[in-house]
Amino acid sequence: ELRDRFSSRNLQILSGISSLCPESDNFLHFDTLKPFANHLNVDLDALSNELMVVKPMLQNKLLTSIIDLYIELHLFKEAFSKLTAVIKSTMTIPVSSTTCERTFSKMKTIKTTVRNSMTDVRLSDIYLLAIERDLDINFEQIIDAFSDIHKNSRIILK
Repeated sequence: ELRDRFSSRNLQILSGISSLCPESDNFLHFDTLKPFANHLNVDLDALSNELMVVKPMLQNKLLTSIIDLYIELHLFKEAFSKLTAVIKSTMTIPVSSTTCERTFSKMKTIKTTVRNSMTDVRLSDIYLLAIERDLDINFEQIIDAFSDIHKNSRIILK
């Protein structure tokens, strides 16, 4: 499915991102990391040198995630500036891309011919509700607040 969804260049970049994961088979492998680093305009020669120094240094460390790798290298961020920059970029990509993907997926679901006639404000409100539906909502608090505001309501809410 990934091959259908992404171009070969994007798959190479994704492989580069995965090579920063300590549990990956090609952990810190330069050739795998190269397309992603190139995409970020990182000096490849400097990155290669940093990787040659970092690999033996991390050999006996128990790392389980990219965050562990970043924490370990943060003490040496001046010495490994290129690798640290690549790791920082890697940690921000998943959050921003999944949020964007989820948003567009919801937009396709909501934007139907029936809803094309809605005003922008109404459609925007529906998008917001659909995208952020994972929020925990305490309906009891909402009902209590509504009943406090509308004292003369015919419906007894409390």
